[in-house]
Amino acid sequence: MASLIHDPDGRKRIEFTLSKNGVRHTIRLGRIDKRSAEAIHGRIEHIISLKVVGAPLDAESVHWLGALPSKLYGRLVKASLATARAEAVPHRLGELLERFMGAMTVKAATSTFYSHTRRNLADYFGADKPLNAITEMDADSFKAWLKQHESLSTATANRRTVAAKTIFRLARRWGMMAGNPFDGVRGGGSENESRKRFITRADVAKVLEVCPNVQWRVLVALSRFGGLRIPSEALPLTWADVDWDAGTLHVTSPKTEHHAGQGSRTAPLFPELRAILLEAYEQAEPGGSPYIITRYRTNEANLRTHFARIIRRAGLEPWPKPWHNMRASLQSELMRQYDLSTACRWLGNSPTVAARHYAVSTDTDAFRRAAGLTEKSAVKSDVKSDVEPAGISVPSRATVLANHSVSSDIRGEAHSCTLEHIDKLGGEGLEPPASAV
Repeated sequence: MASLIHDPDGRKRIEFTLSKNGVRHTIRLGRIDKRSAEAIHGRIEHIISLKVVGAPLDAESVHWLGALPSKLYGRLVKASLATARAEAVPHRLGELLERFMGAMTVKAATSTFYSHTRRNLADYFGADKPLNAITEMDADSFKAWLKQHESLSTATANRRTVAAKTIFRLARRWGMMAGNPFDGVRGGGSENESRKRFITRADVAKVLEVCPNVQWRVLVALSRFGGLRIPSEALPLTWADVDWDAGTLHVTSPKTEHHAGQGSRTAPLFPELRAILLEAYEQAEPGGSPYIITRYRTNEANLRTHFARIIRRAGLEPWPKPWHNMRASLQSELMRQYDLSTACRWLGNSPTVAARHYAVSTDTDAFRRAAGLTEKSAVKSDVKSDVEPAGISVPSRATVLANHSVSSDIRGEAHSCTLEHIDKLGGEGLEPPASAV
């Protein structure tokens, strides 16, 4: 009924007729292995036998035909062994973007981040663009367009490219397209080193002096002297989270709560932060709100814009990523004073994240000193965790301060270590000399 023919060049084909004197049909299989060719031959013979007697296709044959590649299926259609497939309506980009945003269960900030990528994709490709019409070349062009047309930094363009890759990966997983055109597009680095700043305590003191109220002083102190994320970790903070006697601060972290055991942390109540919290505690209404930050608790409060005005009022130029850079400045100080693991535990991040996104130089004169352009006596560090920073006034609340201030006797017994003490070690330092090899 149907013959499997092996051509000399390795190609295989099936020839058959549907009637005794009918037209001979040929289905070319190409260069495939013998076993696969015989399996297809058997299926086709079965379909021919059903067609000859006018019987309907059985479920197994229908399933086999449905799984055939379009090219081979088309050859069976030409040979009158199958009916043309209904043309599938292509999925469009707008449909994917709506479905993706609706399926997300993430924090508001993450949703906002993906909404920017969603807008960029719709602007560049158009919401009506068929997904199967988006090519690898289009994906490469999209990344370049982000930097040229949207004037985004390289780091921001990289992050949005990675986000686009995530969206299209789900499109493939959901069966909306065969492949991911962004698979070969490299995201690149997502950290912009030019936006990193070390915010000195002297500058923070100037900002604190011009803050319009104690609530703003607390926000600044929580960021620079407590290392809290603003506003996500500042807004949940209550007075019950402050342990004045133990000198600790219990911090709830919405950003990391999806990690096991990372929903909260305990951080030291650093002296600089204690002073300003005492000031706020003195002004808090007895029996009032349990929250330390009672204002700016709605989504409408644009803290970054208002903070930029305060920085300018202090006679300073607003620095990039104002809240993040203050938190990063504290972590950089702590990494110098303590070990990396301790600093990360107090600020609630990992050593990898700290090294990539937080570590900044705390010594602005290091380059000149390394080049021998400054005197040793001029070497100063901005790290002062055991003294009150200039410009920060401690409120006069006699009872609380008597119980929770640092004892002057203890402070009087402390001795600072200077370069003069280090010079007395001699050229060998603390390590014993090594024998010559």
